Amino acid sequence: MSNHIEKRKQVFKVRNIDITVVADALVDDQSNEIVFDYNLDNQAINMAFNEYRRNHHIVTPEEIVEFRNKYKLSQRALAKLLGIGSATVARYEKGSLPTESISNLLQQFINDESSFTSFFEINKANLSDDEQEKVKNVLLGMKNELKEDLILKAYLLSNENNHPNINDGFTKFDFNKFKNMVIYFTNTTKGLSKTRLNKLLFYSDFTFFQQSTTSISGATYIHDHYGPVPNDFELLYSVLKDDGIIDFVPFNNGHGEELRTNKSINSSIFNNDELYVLKKISKKFDGFNANKITEYSHKESAYKETKSKKFISYEYAFDLN
Repeated sequence: MSNHIEKRKQVFKVRNIDITVVADALVDDQSNEIVFDYNLDNQAINMAFNEYRRNHHIVTPEEIVEFRNKYKLSQRALAKLLGIGSATVARYEKGSLPTESISNLLQQFINDESSFTSFFEINKANLSDDEQEKVKNVLLGMKNELKEDLILKAYLLSNENNHPNINDGFTKFDFNKFKNMVIYFTNTTKGLSKTRLNKLLFYSDFTFFQQSTTSISGATYIHDHYGPVPNDFELLYSVLKDDGIIDFVPFNNGHGEELRTNKSINSSIFNNDELYVLKKISKKFDGFNANKITEYSHKESAYKETKSKKFISYEYAFDLN
């Protein structure tokens, strides 16, 4: 008996509905009839299932797996949350069609994160402590990301930083670079206070602008009592603290707080010239305490020729001491 493979129109009944697909089939050369082939028949059936999913908005196996991975849920944990057997979830992910009620519930969770959050809070008792903790950590991370996004949008708006200009060194604010500059100076400067950090950031951005007419971070700086500081720096530092990037520890003498971090700089986001400036500024002000670096910054035209709480133009970079 000889046969061949050709594309054939085939009809499958899926939940009492006829679904027609055009798929490869094994055909007998003499009778011209389709004969059984495990792999080809499975492919055709899966095509019919997928067509049914599209027509009836049924969640796909890939969507279920992606959803589970997003919230760090095992098949067993997801099953316990949904009140079904873990073997059922496994079958769904292998291609079996979920019930419409389960599919609608999963689609709701996928499309609306707050919906899953509410469902989890109601049904979390079905999970072990370890399973609950994994989901809680994911939800906390998502909450922090949303908070960070809202804060940074507000920062860009208040600093007129949506369109690069002379006040930000012709560079749109890059929070990732700003964060890694903070990490760098926290790691390289012993007993680092906010006052010192603010000056190190200022001198880094303005020194780089002096050389390239662009800043490193795109941060805007204002005239403060203690010298030039990043505008809304308390807001930015609060985001870094909430994200676990930095922490503040009281100095032994009880005056002020020292910055600490257990993170390492991601040097790959900086070019060689930017890294050179960071190292140069760190070395230049090595040994400067808060008072000394404040006094030094007060001698800059950027400070002397600007008014309190007003933006400091990067044009003053060319007058740095």
